[in-house]
Amino acid sequence: KIERLDQMVPSKTYTNWKEDSRNADNPLIQGATFISCVICLETLQGDDTIRPLPCSHVFHSLCLAKWYLKKHDTCPICKACFMTLSEKSPRVLQRPERTHAR
Repeated sequence: KIERLDQMVPSKTYTNWKEDSRNADNPLIQGATFISCVICLETLQGDDTIRPLPCSHVFHSLCLAKWYLKKHDTCPICKACFMTLSEKSPRVLQRPERTHAR
């Protein structure tokens, strides 16, 4: 199962992702002094291995792997499915509709 995650959402270092994101004008890092992994709440830094999702949210690689192995295939922040939509542009991603129980 991890092999599929590696194929769909490859890992990279935080430093490399930050460089790539600056070049792509990623709004997530514009003006940010730090970015945290919302799964473990630790700040991402330097040579940390991370997984950037197609929705532009980013997490520690190990944290996202644990999340995925618990049968989650959606972003912990915006709930966009990253296993079926990773080939699509982030602009194409849509959040699932929420239903409100009454």
